[in-house]
Amino acid sequence: MAASPTVILPVRDFDGMSRLDGVLDSRQRNALARKLCTRAASAAHNAKLDLVVISSSSAVAEWADEQGSETWPVPATGLSGAVSAGVARLGTHPWIVLHADLPLVTASALRMTAGAASNTTVLVPSQDGGTNLIASEGPFPFAYGPGSFHRHFASVPHATII
Repeated sequence: MAASPTVILPVRDFDGMSRLDGVLDSRQRNALARKLCTRAASAAHNAKLDLVVISSSSAVAEWADEQGSETWPVPATGLSGAVSAGVARLGTHPWIVLHADLPLVTASALRMTAGAASNTTVLVPSQDGGTNLIASEGPFPFAYGPGSFHRHFASVPHATII
């Protein structure tokens, strides 16, 4: 990957985060989701990487516009389908799929990932067996959901794990 990757930020909607129902009301969950998305977008911008928000939500598209980010509408086909559509639109251009629910993401971490992904696929596992971040170029067999890291790694066993 010679060119700087484009960061793809998939955001279904701000009304999600239902796992926090017992702790936060709808308004608080919406505010938290927006704050997390803003933090992720800022990290990408501060890393000097292009950012594309993919979503089928008009509220997310409006937020992205306020952030100075482009939005690509994708069908509401689940995370794997949405991210695959975004990656397909980039063709062979390098990309980083960054999820907005990573409150500690930084510009330096994204720059490090971009550098590490210059000649390999990078996978970053989550503590619960999911996949926090994937960086590569061209098509990728996205398989999000519980235990996704193992499915992703099985499909690209030569990947670098960070």
